[in-house]
Amino acid sequence: MIAQEQLTAMDGCAAYTHEGRRVGGLEYVLVDDTTGRPEWVRIAGGAAGPGGCFAPLRHAVFEDGRLVLPYPVSLIERAPRSAPADGSVLSVLEEQKLFAHYGVRDVREERNAEGGAGWGPMDRSAAIREGTAGHEARSTRLERVRPGR
Repeated sequence: MIAQEQLTAMDGCAAYTHEGRRVGGLEYVLVDDTTGRPEWVRIAGGAAGPGGCFAPLRHAVFEDGRLVLPYPVSLIERAPRSAPADGSVLSVLEEQKLFAHYGVRDVREERNAEGGAGWGPMDRSAAIREGTAGHEARSTRLERVRPGR
C-alpha cells in the first residue's frame, strides 16, 4: 500500500505491472479527503497503452523509484475511462465502476483491522451515498494530488 509520505518521491515516476511491464507515467493521485490515504492513480499514456486510466493503489507498492501495480496490463487497459485530465476527479459512480472492474471492495464498506485498531464503515461515507442518490455523477469523496507538490 502506498503511504501519503511516499507521494513526493513518486513525482514523475513510471507505473509498472507486477510482471515488470511498463504501463505509463504517473499523472496524478486521488486521495480520500477524510483519511488522506492514496486511493487511485491516473496513468498517462505510455508505450503499453492509451493512458488516461485509473488503477487502485491499495495493493500497489513504490520501490526502486517506480510504482508497481498488482494488475496485468490487459486489465489496466480495459479499465473504464473517467475524469478527464482537466482537473476533475472521479465521481462516486465512476469510482464504483472502477471498484467493480478491478474486483476491489470499497475500503469504506469493509471492517478493517489495520494495525489492530479496527474500524467500521465511516459515517461520512454513508452520508455521501445517502445524499447523492441520483447525483452520483457529480459527487466525490476524493481529491486530486499531484505527487511532489
